[in-house]
Amino acid sequence: MATILKPENGSRVITDLKHIGLFQVDIFNTFLSLPHKQISTYLLNSRKDWNHHTTYHDKILNTKVIENLPARNLLFGAIKDCAVRYVNATNRRRFANDEDIHVWAWANIYGEHDYHGSHIHPKSLIAGTYFPQADSLSSPLCFEAPWTNSTMHDSIAPEKTIYEHKPVTGECLLWPAWLNHRVPTQGKTNNKRISISFNIDYSRYQQIS
Repeated sequence: MATILKPENGSRVITDLKHIGLFQVDIFNTFLSLPHKQISTYLLNSRKDWNHHTTYHDKILNTKVIENLPARNLLFGAIKDCAVRYVNATNRRRFANDEDIHVWAWANIYGEHDYHGSHIHPKSLIAGTYFPQADSLSSPLCFEAPWTNSTMHDSIAPEKTIYEHKPVTGECLLWPAWLNHRVPTQGKTNNKRISISFNIDYSRYQQIS
């Protein structure tokens, strides 16, 4: 509510005030009906072959892990369906057909002290993550306002620039690939935070990149 300033003569200085909220960031949140426990167990068993808490940096290992993932086809089918719904609902360019939806995924297992710094997903349209295992002690997925580094003298409260989302088993999130996000340091927990992250793009762009 604006304060109406009145000069000495009593006339109203502010005659109208409208609040226009611009530049909404679209984040989709859905739940997938998949064998979460089976997927989690498979990834935990394969962890012995990883040199990091993610398979992202080892393309050969990642291909092996993802290709043998339980319910892989169901997961990728759900991701593609979510991608179609995302572009349609947010008025982005639609996919020409199913073959035009490119999906690339990798696995992550966060134990105590693991974290991922602020980053984006270059050369992609949509970024996303599916959680086959998460609980109340799992580190949140933190989304950062796209204008955080350009606030100049703006005194907006820091908590207004970050959205912390606590993951839940079976949950799947999608967001614009240009949105900065991070995973804070994982604390002590008996259940590791397990996720499968992915990039979605138009296949035509991946063929020429």
